[in-house]
Amino acid sequence: MTGKSLRSISFTFLAALIMLAACRHEPPAAQAQTTPEPIPESKQLIRLAGVERIEIVILEMYPVQVRVVVYGWLSDGCTKLHGFDQKTEGTVIAMRVLTTRPRDAICTQAIKRFQETYPVETEGLPPGTYTLDVNGKSKPITLP
Repeated sequence: MTGKSLRSISFTFLAALIMLAACRHEPPAAQAQTTPEPIPESKQLIRLAGVERIEIVILEMYPVQVRVVVYGWLSDGCTKLHGFDQKTEGTVIAMRVLTTRPRDAICTQAIKRFQETYPVETEGLPPGTYTLDVNGKSKPITLP
């Protein structure tokens, strides 16, 4: 065999190996998932939102409708608003604004500000002065 034909055979063999390597197919289990799985609730931390201040808005309607504008902050880049709840005891209307974040997430440490408006349930309350408390920030409210 001449040096030229030996190089030709080596080159052909090398080309065939490269082509075989390029055709390699991984089974579906090894491929990356495109849809993230939902995180179970137990892996979430639910906390009170940081509230800076509140504003009360009474709409000129019958029956009276009340809204509260909440200004606050979220503690890091992974934290999101989760919802709110309300409980009335005597003349105190207590509202909690809640946040959620993945329990073990590594997040940016940048505080994010928010402004959100929530309805205040006043149906069935007699006219009078009440205290609206949202996560520790309170203001008086007078229902006609």
